[in-house]
Amino acid sequence: MNQQSPRHDETRLANGVTPIATTIVTASSSDELSPIEASIMDTCNALHEARDRQDMRSIRELSEHLEKLLDRYDETDGEDHPNSAWSRANQRALALSAMGRIDEAIRLELVAIKYADTPRRQEISYGNLADRCLRLGEPDRAVEFFLDAINANPESVPVLITGAHALYEAGYLEQADTIFRTLLDNAQLLTPSSELGAYLDCDVRTRNLSEVLPSLAALYDQWAALNARVSRQGGAG
Repeated sequence: MNQQSPRHDETRLANGVTPIATTIVTASSSDELSPIEASIMDTCNALHEARDRQDMRSIRELSEHLEKLLDRYDETDGEDHPNSAWSRANQRALALSAMGRIDEAIRLELVAIKYADTPRRQEISYGNLADRCLRLGEPDRAVEFFLDAINANPESVPVLITGAHALYEAGYLEQADTIFRTLLDNAQLLTPSSELGAYLDCDVRTRNLSEVLPSLAALYDQWAALNARVSRQGGAG
């Protein structure tokens, strides 16, 4: 699923919406990924960070490394993935997105979604499409894909966060805040190793949104209190 230190580009699109330059990539659990998929995810995150820094040498080297990983993935039919038609398109779209080729990534993910034969695969592909449309400055289109993704998995934290951003950018501030209020009311989602914690720690885009959405600000307060408590317990041990 898309996720890594995102930021807002300083340029604006013709429609006045500020596009989002980078994102971060996560998985719901480490055993969900094959070895090559895990390497692709890590390299995508490193590439998003390099693009954020505008580190041209790292961008070139990481892009070349991604191409080699994708070639190995294709040669092994997605490491014998049970649905390689979906996984190979999905992984290559993930890489294209990290390279900044978002339009191409969207087109390829739309191919992948045709082969998404489980709710989890539908959640991933529709969530990725929502995130990429948001990065292109198309929040209304992002909201449509968010609704498809949340229909596949109503409890997906990455999808909910992407949806909140899409709703906010589309002008639905109350609905965006409601999503974070729901997360705030589900304490079991907020643990030191959780996906929600990863977003709160790493996602600058989400942190910026806390300045205008009260439920998200309260969620950050709760996260800070949890980290302080864990730190005290660690010190006592």
